[in-house]
Amino acid sequence: MRQRLAFRHSLFLAAAGSALIAAPALAQDAAEAATGAPAEEEEAIVVTGIRASERAAIDIKRNSVAVVDSIVAEDLGKLPDQNVAESLQRVPGVTIERNRGEGRFVTVRGFGPKFNAVTVNGRLLATDNNGREFSFDTIPSEVISGADVFKSPQANLNGSSIGATINVKTLRPLDQREGFKFAGSATGMWSEIADSWNPEFSGVASWKNDAGTFGIALAGVYSEQDNRIDEFTIGAGHVRRSAGDSYYNLAGVSRGRLGAGVQNFSGVSMPSNLSPFFFERQLDRWAVNGSVQMRPSETLTVTVDTLYSKARFREQQTGLAYDFAGGILAEQVVQGGSVVNGVQTGGEAVYQRYVGGFVDQIIQYDDRNVTTDQFGINVDWQPTDTLRVRLDGSVSDARRRGKENNLFTTVRRKGIDFFFDRRSGSPIYDYGLSSPNYANAATNPNGLTAHYYIWGGGSDIDDEIEEYKADVEWKPATGLTIYAGAQAQSRIKTINAAETPFGEQCTYCDSNRALPASLFTPTNRNFFSGGGGNIARDWLYYSPQEMIRTIDQFAAQDNKAFNPGVFSPSASSVVNEKVYSAYAMAAWETQVGGMDLAVNVGIRYEDTDYTSSGASRQVLSAVPNGAGQNIITVSPVQPISFRGKYRDWLPSVNVRLGVTDNFIVRAAASEVLTRPTLSDLSPRQTIQTNPGNETIRRGNPDLQPFRAKQAEIGAEWYFAPGSLINVAGFYKDIQSFVTLVTTPQLVDQVQFQVTVPGNGKGATVKGFEVGYRQSFDTWLPGVLSGFGIQASYNYTDSNALYTNAVANVSFGLEGLSKNSYSLVGFYEKYGITARAAYTYRDNFLAVASGRNGEPEYFDAYGQLDVSLAYDIGKNFTVFADAINLNNAREFIYSVSEDRTKEYRKTGRRVSAGVRVRF
Repeated sequence: MRQRLAFRHSLFLAAAGSALIAAPALAQDAAEAATGAPAEEEEAIVVTGIRASERAAIDIKRNSVAVVDSIVAEDLGKLPDQNVAESLQRVPGVTIERNRGEGRFVTVRGFGPKFNAVTVNGRLLATDNNGREFSFDTIPSEVISGADVFKSPQANLNGSSIGATINVKTLRPLDQREGFKFAGSATGMWSEIADSWNPEFSGVASWKNDAGTFGIALAGVYSEQDNRIDEFTIGAGHVRRSAGDSYYNLAGVSRGRLGAGVQNFSGVSMPSNLSPFFFERQLDRWAVNGSVQMRPSETLTVTVDTLYSKARFREQQTGLAYDFAGGILAEQVVQGGSVVNGVQTGGEAVYQRYVGGFVDQIIQYDDRNVTTDQFGINVDWQPTDTLRVRLDGSVSDARRRGKENNLFTTVRRKGIDFFFDRRSGSPIYDYGLSSPNYANAATNPNGLTAHYYIWGGGSDIDDEIEEYKADVEWKPATGLTIYAGAQAQSRIKTINAAETPFGEQCTYCDSNRALPASLFTPTNRNFFSGGGGNIARDWLYYSPQEMIRTIDQFAAQDNKAFNPGVFSPSASSVVNEKVYSAYAMAAWETQVGGMDLAVNVGIRYEDTDYTSSGASRQVLSAVPNGAGQNIITVSPVQPISFRGKYRDWLPSVNVRLGVTDNFIVRAAASEVLTRPTLSDLSPRQTIQTNPGNETIRRGNPDLQPFRAKQAEIGAEWYFAPGSLINVAGFYKDIQSFVTLVTTPQLVDQVQFQVTVPGNGKGATVKGFEVGYRQSFDTWLPGVLSGFGIQASYNYTDSNALYTNAVANVSFGLEGLSKNSYSLVGFYEKYGITARAAYTYRDNFLAVASGRNGEPEYFDAYGQLDVSLAYDIGKNFTVFADAINLNNAREFIYSVSEDRTKEYRKTGRRVSAGVRVRF
């Protein structure tokens, strides 16, 4: 039986969300990285699969001097998780931010993705995002073997971070127990709302020779996803309007768009527009990871790693847009505020009815091709028992392409009567539309006119990283190890953006060109089935490409220009950053009063030098055209370039005291920094011109980094094999902080909200986390011994308080949830493996300054995932997983919960398949 268990858990199994490798080898590798010294291998780890991963993670934590939590391959392979981020959320102190049903970004102890450094095998991985933040949805979890979350830094760690350093690891063949192993899986996932089956295939092979001097490992995965999410949005959030605004002018007459029965009002908050739509995503993704290791002698190991991932995201949004910039406001109900001299002042417009207005039907198509790769070589030379030298070099590239295929098209219905009503309290406002000229206005193909389109907008992004480092480890005396090293890093982030000239976007903004009814058919998709109240549930679909061909024919007949997007210097930029660092660290192990004491003390020096290049332009004039659009004139672009430089000394100390063999106390203190995200350093700017959403956003190349001092103390009780209770408290003093500053700017008759990042006052963050893990194999008899549990709770608070001048409200730190927890129960015995996992986090600030300048919050969210598997002999396993079994929905609101920004129904996803291993 023991031989069979060793066989089962000695290889890396890529299946249903991840992989399976030898847990002891992984524990040894990670503990070695955390402590700088080889960890003792514990044979007791090799039990059943879930317990193997749990005990490996516990072993890593126990042996490390730094504060580190881990997940290992089986934890990924058995959980019904789509990616590594969703498995990391079960680590105490870690929460994730979901994007349309999938975990994309990681938050650690209240600090969001831009505060966390993500490395692969200790090397920085390029990303296709505008900034540094790493998206876990581009790298399938099947090609990795585990991850470590370092919450307390130490001088020899690669990555500057106020939040945490997350190191993702890939398979190394010489770490495996067996000579040759192969595993694979085939999975089909059913997406509830799209009603589609999506295939996934994965496989892994690992081989080493009998002498253990040469090995090769290769892992690969291919998957397809076809998902649909139903979304109700308030496009630019809520805005405050007054009866005297030019917004309500009609043919030059002030207040001409206000009905006789509408009370005079000032500063009333109301939706900018209203847009229900179907979001559909097709994703094709494949990835391979390979590793070759050579050990020509006992003292020398050479490792070559390569990672390649390619993903194509094709996303289409098909929706309605209730644009309140047209028609007569016939009725309005306002709650709150006050009436001063007969004028309704402040409050919320909870009901409005417009007559003779217009409603747009929109199809937006985005085609995003993302390629991410990394290549690295590591030389590990240990000529004596007291000296070890490691050299490492790597390159990584991320490329996003597809801007030439992006489309944004709208058609317009004129002479429409419509309403919205918020009084039900539902996140989906009641809404409806009708026409006096034809029935079933939302799905009638008649009465539609050309409006405008943008073809070829968006950005192509290149991220190029080179890293070279050398580390020396010297043991001059028993219990004492000296570490020293240096590193050079270069990163170039290039954004090439395209835009359609403002004038051409509005070639048909008068909407007087009738479109043939043959272009349109109903979607027949039943929006938000089983939810919502008095709402329109269907509208029209059309081919965006056919629409463009039709409008191009009109433009040729009318002698009008309508061209694809062209390169936009002002929306493009190049940020070139170079970082040179060096460190020295001493690790000391001894005994004090019969207790084991381990201490590492170090200092890291980082020298950062960057240039930021791009172009700028100014809005010279902005005038409403009376037909729901603004006529914009901009200045010629002017090239600009900035250079910045800063140096930092970052000391750190980590202490581990073994009070008993099973009770450990820890303390850590350090100075840390997080560099400004690259998108904030860029001078590029974006200009939105739709009425109610007139915004200008630009970067600030003069930003200084986030700097902080932090400390923590904790305790761990290893009360049984595979069992742990841990608690830790932490305190972070952020001395400088980058925040978004939004100010109004009036240009002619239009007021823009201008948002620029700036260095603001500091803040403190404090909290605690509690973790509990236990396998009941030694506690309960018989069939009950297969049960186990894993739970964590996190509390984080901050005194950060910044002011949003646009909304006249205060806000805190982005990504910080006060409370979050996870609860996982599992059973593993007699070939049966079952697991149920529930994760929850409080609401948190998602964006400090949204599209209209208001802060936006992601509401509290809890999700239940379950999995079940059965081993058919030693070579085959059948399994089924369910994601979001409780059908949780994503809710984003502006300022307060009664002001919807987005409400999403992502649906359940169920997968089933088979795994094979030899």
